[in-house]
Amino acid sequence: MNLSRHPDLIDRLAAQYALGVLRGGARRRLEQLARQEPAIRDAIGHWQARLSGIAELQPAAEPVDKVWCGIEQRLGWQPMPDAAAKAGIPEHWWRRLWNVPGFWRGVTLATAAVAAVAIGLNMRMARQLDTTPLVNAVAVLNDDRAEAAVLVTWDARSHSLTLRRLDHLPLSDEQVLQLWALPDGGKPQSLGVLGHQRQLRLAVAQAVGKVPALAISVEPPGGSPDPNGPTGPVVFKGRVIDNTL
Repeated sequence: MNLSRHPDLIDRLAAQYALGVLRGGARRRLEQLARQEPAIRDAIGHWQARLSGIAELQPAAEPVDKVWCGIEQRLGWQPMPDAAAKAGIPEHWWRRLWNVPGFWRGVTLATAAVAAVAIGLNMRMARQLDTTPLVNAVAVLNDDRAEAAVLVTWDARSHSLTLRRLDHLPLSDEQVLQLWALPDGGKPQSLGVLGHQRQLRLAVAQAVGKVPALAISVEPPGGSPDPNGPTGPVVFKGRVIDNTL
C-alpha cells in the first residue's frame, strides 16, 4: 500500500507511534517509511509535539522504601544488615573506595547495567501480561484557530476520562465547560460538566474510544438545560483516535 495516498491512515499511524502503542514490525516499518517519506516524518513529529505533555496526566509513582534501602546499603550510604556484619564485612568498607580513581567508573558501568536489565524485565513483563493499555483512546480538542486546547485520554479499564486544559479561555462565574460525545448520526451526548478545572478525571459509562469525535461547549452552571445538546457556543472539538484497533 502506498501510504502517501492515504493521509488519514498516515495521521492515525503517526498518532499511535507517538503514543507508543504501535509496536513490533509495524513500528519498524513505519520508521523505515518515515526515513523515506517527508509526509510521514512530519505527521509523527506533529503528534509527538501535540502529545508531549501526556505523561503529566499520570500520577507520579514512588519506589517503596525497601527498594531505596537496598540500593543505599549496596552503595554504602546506609549501615549493612546484621547478617553482613556477622560475616565479617566492615560496616564502612566503602570509605576506602571513595577516593579510588576507578571506583566511580565502576559505579557508572554498574548503574548502566542495572538500568538495562530493568528495562529488559519491564518489556518482558509487559509482553507477558498482555493487559489493556492505560491510554486506550486519545483526542486533542482544538479551538477555532486549530490550536490544541484540551488533551483527553480514555482508560477503558477504569471507564474514566482524563482531561488537561491547555487553553486560556476566560470564563465568568456564570459559565462552565461541558464535554460532549459526537456519535455518528445521533444527537450529542453529555459526558460531564468540567466547570473551571484545568485538569480532572471523569467516570464515563460508555466506551469513548468508539465515539468519532468530542466537543466542549460553554454552558450555564450545572450544564446545558437542553438534553438534546449544547445551548452555548462550541469552543473546542476534535476527533477520537482509538488505540485498540
